[in-house]
Amino acid sequence: MSGETAISESGWTVDTLKADVQHQIDDMRRLLDERYQTQTKAVDAAFAAAERAVQSALLAAEKAVGKAETAAEKRFESVNEFRGQLNDIVTTLISRTEAEARMAAQSEKLTSIDERMSARLRELESRVDLTQGRSTGLDKGWSVFVAVAAGITAVVAVLVSIVVATGTDDPPPDPVIIEVPVNGE
Repeated sequence: MSGETAISESGWTVDTLKADVQHQIDDMRRLLDERYQTQTKAVDAAFAAAERAVQSALLAAEKAVGKAETAAEKRFESVNEFRGQLNDIVTTLISRTEAEARMAAQSEKLTSIDERMSARLRELESRVDLTQGRSTGLDKGWSVFVAVAAGITAVVAVLVSIVVATGTDDPPPDPVIIEVPVNGE
């Protein structure tokens, strides 16, 4: 027995020490293999869950895009219908030559407003194209549409009231001048 003294014999030899260390190494290897398998299963489960989440998100995005496209189409159909009604009103009300002369300035303003509204509508169309699939963008688009519709309605109401108010050829009455005495005169 090498390395041992006669006083304290422990019973360990190189072979027993090797066998013990080998047993500990094998236990450690088994433990690491179990951990690896557990982690592999966890990572695989996480990847599977992530893939399901991505698929769900893609499906939801496709549905949102479809709904946004449908809403945009309906909104633009109503805008076109409103434009048609506006054109009908304008052509019906401007039937007398006297009104045409008075309405020339108003018509230029209406054309300017129409161009601005058309430009704004194109801008809104661009925004809708950019924000398809984003629900927040759809909310803003509705707000702008309502504001534009209200603005156009207000302009039409003003034009109708101007046409109704200026529908006669009578000149305005002369102003009445009242003299008020100053300082007892």
